[in-house]
Formats: sequence, C-alpha cells, structure tokens
Amino acid sequence: MRRTLVFLVLMSLVSGIALASDSGAESTLLTFEAPSTDDTGDTFLTTIFASDNNFAGNSFDIMALTDLTIVGFDVNLATNLPNYTVDVWTREGTADGFETSAAGWTLLGSEVVVPNGVDVPTHVNVGGMGILAGDTLGVIITAQEAVSGTGGFSYTNGGPNYYGNGDMDIMTYRGLSDGFPPGNTFEYRAWNGTVHYNYGVALANETWGNIKAAF
Repeated sequence: MRRTLVFLVLMSLVSGIALASDSGAESTLLTFEAPSTDDTGDTFLTTIFASDNNFAGNSFDIMALTDLTIVGFDVNLATNLPNYTVDVWTREGTADGFETSAAGWTLLGSEVVVPNGVDVPTHVNVGGMGILAGDTLGVIITAQEAVSGTGGFSYTNGGPNYYGNGDMDIMTYRGLSDGFPPGNTFEYRAWNGTVHYNYGVALANETWGNIKAAF
C-alpha cells in the first residue's frame, strides 16, 4: 500500500494531477536530483516544469553547498501574453513562514518579460546575489501581467519539495497571492523554475576598496 501511494504521488507531479486545492491540504516531502550544467555553459538547478495550478508567485529556499553567485532565473508563466513584470525578493535565512511579512526582505531586482508559455521556461535576467557555502537564502518570486495586473505564475500542487545537484539545494514552499508582501499563501506549491549560477562569490566594491587601501 505504501509503495502504491508513493508511486501515485510521483506520477501526479509528472502528469499534472492536482494533489491539493488552494484551500489547503496535507503536505508531502519529495526529493529530486537534477543536473548541474546546461548547454549555455553556466551552472544551474531546475525544479520542475509541470504546473497544475497558478496565481502570483512562489516562496522557496536556496541552500548553498559551495560558494556561488546567482546570475538569473527561469520561471513558468501561465499565458503567452506580453509584458509581465517579474520581481525577485530575497532574505537571509529561510522564506518558510515569513512570506506575509515585509521584514527582512530585499528586492534583488525586477524585469519585464514576454512569457514563453505554460511549462516552458521564461528567463528572468535578475542576479548578482552571492551565497557562501552553508548559508540559506529565502526567495520570493512574483509575476504580474502588465495590462490586467493579475497573477500568471504557474506552479505545481504539493510539497514541500527538495531538489539538489551537489552545489545547492532548493526547498519549495508556498504559492502566493498578488502584491508584496502577499495577502494570502497556499500550501503547498512547488516552484516551477531554474536557478542559474556561477561558482564563487565576487568581492563587493567596498571590500575591494578596503583591500587596496591596505597596500
């Protein structure tokens, strides 16, 4: 019976069968391993692109296993209408339980993008965030369609889900309603996306200035 249940949970993520509704449901911890490099030459970790629900955003954690710098993201946008504004927010420590409070969150960057369509990665050129090995970075990514101002951010019911590749781990948490901080969260919703990164953490300008001043 237990083996049958695990098989049905995994198959539902692949086929898009809903595991929960936005009214809430019990969570299931799932583990995935993903490749670490893509054909553009940078390193990356992808969660999943098999959405069965959508609203305005997701929360998740990035846990660095080596020093790295985030250089961009891919997201899953529900429609192919133009001009979505994607915002990326980060905080030191986990995002889990902190989604509806603005305290501790910093806007990493925003970009207006044209979606490639549901379950197809849309790149967001927001990055420059360094993470040291052993540190956890909480992330919220939201998207709003420019004309209507409504959310079009696709995700997958279920979780929390873990994804790892030896360089970083990603733990997915919740779906989010519009705005920042969002007024509502939906448990649990797996972020559909990719984190692109390079190895190492670049020196901040002020740090480099201090080094030069010492000579």
